[in-house]
Amino acid sequence: MAAAASDPTALTSVASVFVGCKASQADGEQALAKLAAAGMHLAGRHDEADVVVVHTCCVTAEAEHKSRRLVRRHSRLGRRVIVAGCAARLHPEQFVGAGIEVSPTPDWAALAAAGTATGAQAVGLSSLRRPGAGGGGPREAASLGRRAAVAGSRTRLILKVQDGCDGQCSYCVVRLVRGAPHSMPLAEALAAARAGLARGCGEIVLSGIDLGAWSDGERRLPELVAALTGLPDLLRLRLSSLEPRHVDERLLEALAHPAVARHLHLPLQSADNAVLADMRRPYTFAQYMATVGQVRDRLGDGMLSTDVIVGFPTEDEAAFAHTLAALESGIFGRAHVFAFSSRPGTAAAALPPLPAAVVKERMTRALAAAEAAAKAARVAALGRVAEVLVENRRDGLCRGYSSEYIPYYLPDQASSGTLVRAVALHEHKDGVLGTVKEADR
Repeated sequence: MAAAASDPTALTSVASVFVGCKASQADGEQALAKLAAAGMHLAGRHDEADVVVVHTCCVTAEAEHKSRRLVRRHSRLGRRVIVAGCAARLHPEQFVGAGIEVSPTPDWAALAAAGTATGAQAVGLSSLRRPGAGGGGPREAASLGRRAAVAGSRTRLILKVQDGCDGQCSYCVVRLVRGAPHSMPLAEALAAARAGLARGCGEIVLSGIDLGAWSDGERRLPELVAALTGLPDLLRLRLSSLEPRHVDERLLEALAHPAVARHLHLPLQSADNAVLADMRRPYTFAQYMATVGQVRDRLGDGMLSTDVIVGFPTEDEAAFAHTLAALESGIFGRAHVFAFSSRPGTAAAALPPLPAAVVKERMTRALAAAEAAAKAARVAALGRVAEVLVENRRDGLCRGYSSEYIPYYLPDQASSGTLVRAVALHEHKDGVLGTVKEADR
């Protein structure tokens, strides 16, 4: 149980939770690393922590709702709650309350000192550093290496090497709260990766708001991938998400390295050219598919995953049919389907929304197509030998992901962090049930 807030000396244990993308997860891990360095104790479980850091998300209204619910839940349990992340930058006032500290651009050392010295206390809006305000807002282009995540699970390191975006997508608010693109220098990325590998992480997941925009002088993402795959203790390197415009021959050559996961996430958003233009996405569906063809040539039977937005204000039934056909085509082994959410400050917020009933009905069809695609990917894996990195144990089974990002459930005979060769036998939950053929490392 968490210690009583009335005892300031007991407010030393901290845990982190997040809503949203891999970048949000990395931010949470970075917060824990800095708080631990400032003298706080990392709690083994959320319900054992005196202080909970919540990294929020604002990509949709539902994400903001989930963020608020998570904050209130931990606050009601009497914990000191520190709220950071995208939603705290966009609408900080929605989180203010007793025992809740809203920190859009946190100074973790100061927050740790306040926690261990003065106990839980509410912070009013007058003390918040809003985006763009003095003291450093989200557009601050300081070295990401000073605030990038270096903590992680034992088997997987989420390494955020890039932040910010200069894209012009008409629906996206994340670029407004994350600010201009900035990157972690190559030397710092390698140092963070080596530290994670030394702690026992086998897989490194490169993440960023616009990962393909990573740069360090003349060096670009292909050079970063090549440098990381040269680390001797690396079992696997995975890229979290790439915009199609960043996939070129040099990157494809780097991704062909055997240590790179045979899975790539390429956001589509819509398969209709008119909707893509209204979204201000910098490609047509034909151009997107040309990129898919290039990736397929390198990945072979690896997996492609994607993001799709349903119910964009200018999406008619014919346009939706194009997107549905893409989901049903067998291109993707996994698809994240989102209903359009009007976001403040974006161009699309000025467009009249579609009727809620229309969006709901289309979402039902799109989600069914996405689930059918995921099932087909699981069925295709049956009988194949795959390399699986064991991550944890659950319900008497070892659980891990294949290079193709399919969850495997294996007999409890492999240690966490072990790379095994496994054969998929049956579908199981959200993945496949398999057996270990041999353990490699």
